[in-house]
Amino acid sequence: MRPEITTLLDACRQGEASARDLLFERIYTELKRIARGTLRRSGPQLTISPSTLVHEVFLRLAGRDEAALADSRHFYSLIAAAMRQIVIDLGRRLATAKHGAGLRRVEMTDGLELGGVALEALLELDQALKHLQDCDAELAELVEWHFFAGLSFAEIGSLRGVTERTVRRHWETARIFLCDALPAGPG
Repeated sequence: MRPEITTLLDACRQGEASARDLLFERIYTELKRIARGTLRRSGPQLTISPSTLVHEVFLRLAGRDEAALADSRHFYSLIAAAMRQIVIDLGRRLATAKHGAGLRRVEMTDGLELGGVALEALLELDQALKHLQDCDAELAELVEWHFFAGLSFAEIGSLRGVTERTVRRHWETARIFLCDALPAGPG
C-alpha cells in the first residue's frame, strides 16, 4: 500500500535501530484518523479517545518482533486486529454491572443524532466475525481492515493485489454472511 511503510518494515527486520521509531512516527497521524473512524462507527458509549486507542495499539504491538512483520499487509492486519480487540474488550467492560450496564448515560448532546452502533450490536458483531473467521479467514480480515482499521476498498485491493471491484464483491459476501449471522433486531 504505502511503499515507505514496507521500506521501514524491511529496515526493522534488518535491525536498524531507528527504523521502528521512524515507522511509528510516520504512521501515527494515519492511525489517529483510523482510530477516530473506528470509534465513531463503534458508537458513543465508548469513551476512549483516538489518541488513547492508538497508544493501546502501540502497546499491543510493542512486544512483537519486527522481524516477524512480513510486509505492510501483515502490519495493517495486526493494527486492525489490535483495534478490534481493544474496542471489544472495552465494550465488554462497559457491559458489566460494575460499569453501569443497563443504565442510560445522559449527555449534553442527548437528542442529537450521534451515529455509531449500540454496544450490544458491537459485541454481536464480534461474535459474528469470529464465526466468519472460522468459515473464511480472508473475508473476516477484509471486515477488520475496513471496519476497524478504516482502510478503503482501494487500499485493501492494493494490499491484496486485487482490484477494488474484487474487494467490493468480497465485501458484499462478508456483509451478507454477517447479516445472516447476527441475531434479528427488534421488529
